[in-house]
Amino acid sequence: MNKLLAALFASAFAFGITSSALADDSTMMPLSKMDTEQAKAARAAAKAKWDAMTPQQQEAAKKAARNKKLADANAIDMIASENMSYAPPSKAEQAASKAVPKPTKEQRQQDLKAQEKQSSGQ
Repeated sequence: MNKLLAALFASAFAFGITSSALADDSTMMPLSKMDTEQAKAARAAAKAKWDAMTPQQQEAAKKAARNKKLADANAIDMIASENMSYAPPSKAEQAASKAVPKPTKEQRQQDLKAQEKQSSGQ
């Protein structure tokens, strides 16, 4: 049985190596047709354009990009981001949580005794 399993694994491994060796990797295309120098030049031009903008123009460009991103988002993205959002408690909720009176020493002792009685030992 062990020899059969070993032969099975060896043949699967050999098949995996030969299929990957025979695969034609020449079909992989870069995401962009730019070479490194062109990309660096484009980035430098964009940075120069950004630096030439006024703060109001920069804010408007950021807002336009944000609106485009929201418009491109599909329903799943909207649901996912909605579930991941965090809303900090309001001032009223913070004040209400601080208004809860702290237990006295006697109350804590009573609570500890009640917990000890309820415990099963493990």
